[in-house]
Amino acid sequence: MFAFSLLCFTMNRKNFGYFIILFLAICFWGLSYVFTKDLLGVVTPIALIFFRMVISSALLIVVCSLFFRQRLRDIPRKDWLYLFCLSLFEPFLYFLCETYSLKFTDPTVVAVIIATIPVFTVFLSFFYFKERLSGINFAGVFISVIGILVMLLPKFSDVTFSKWGILLAFCAVIASVGYSFFLKKLDDRYHSVFIVTCQNTIGVLLFLPLFILFHSPAEIQTQIANLLDPHILLNVTMLAVFCSALAFVFYVLAMQKLGLAKANTFTNLIPVVTAVFSFSLGYEQLATSKILGTIIVIVGICMVQHIARQKSEEVPAH
Repeated sequence: MFAFSLLCFTMNRKNFGYFIILFLAICFWGLSYVFTKDLLGVVTPIALIFFRMVISSALLIVVCSLFFRQRLRDIPRKDWLYLFCLSLFEPFLYFLCETYSLKFTDPTVVAVIIATIPVFTVFLSFFYFKERLSGINFAGVFISVIGILVMLLPKFSDVTFSKWGILLAFCAVIASVGYSFFLKKLDDRYHSVFIVTCQNTIGVLLFLPLFILFHSPAEIQTQIANLLDPHILLNVTMLAVFCSALAFVFYVLAMQKLGLAKANTFTNLIPVVTAVFSFSLGYEQLATSKILGTIIVIVGICMVQHIARQKSEEVPAH
C-alpha cells in the first residue's frame, strides 16, 4: 500500500485510471510466481503455459467477439505480421528462454538480468520511437534496477554462473524488448483486448507443437488428468484469467496512453509484489535488504512518473 500511495502522489492525475490498471497488471504478474511455484510440482512448464494460453485465448475470443469486434479483413498484412512477431517474442520466445535459463544458472542471476529489460526498453523508446524522456527519467530506470540488485544481494553469496544460463536470460531480455517494439508499432490502432486475443491465440498455435513434442502420449494424458483436478484447474484458470489475459490487456492499454518507457519501468515492481505476497502467505521473510531494495525501486519508478507529470502540465490544453 505504501508503494501504491507514493506512486499515486507522483503520477499525472489525468492518467490516474491508467496507473491503476497498470498497477493491477503488476500485482497479477507478481502473484503469478507464487501460484506457478506450487503448480510446477504437478504440471510441466510447457504444459502449464500451454493450458494458460488455451484458457485465456478461449475467454478472450468470446469477450472480443461480443464487445470488441474487429473486421479481420480490414487489418493490413503488415499489422498481421506485427501481431505474429509480437506473439513470437512474447509469450513464446520469452517463456522458453527464461524457463530454460533457470535450468543452467541461479534464479538470482536470471532475476537481475531480467530486471534490465526496462533499461533496454527506455533506449528503444527514446532513440527509435522518439518518446520525450529527460535525464531524470533515465536515472529513474537505472535506480529501479539497482533496487532489484539490493533486494537480491544476500543471495549472491552462493550463486552459480553458467554462460548458457546467462545467454538464455539475455535472450529473454531481447525477446521482451522485441515484444515491446512490435507492440508499440501497433500503437493504439487496435483495442488492447483485440491485441491480447491475437497474441494468446497465436501463442496457442506456437506452443502446441512443443506440448506434443516434449510429452509422450502417456504424459499428455497425465498432464490433462492433473489439469482436471479441481484445485489445479482453479489455479491454472486464475493464472490464465488474471495473468495471461487481464494483466496483458491492462498493460497494453496503459502503454498506449502512458508511453512504452514509462509503462515498462513499472515491471520492476513485480519482484516487490512477489516478495510482499510471499511474505503475506508465509512463504518467506522480508529481510532488510528486500525492504531497502523495495524503497529504491519505488523511488526510481516515481522519478520517471513524476517528471512525466511535470512535462505534461507544461503542454497547453487544446
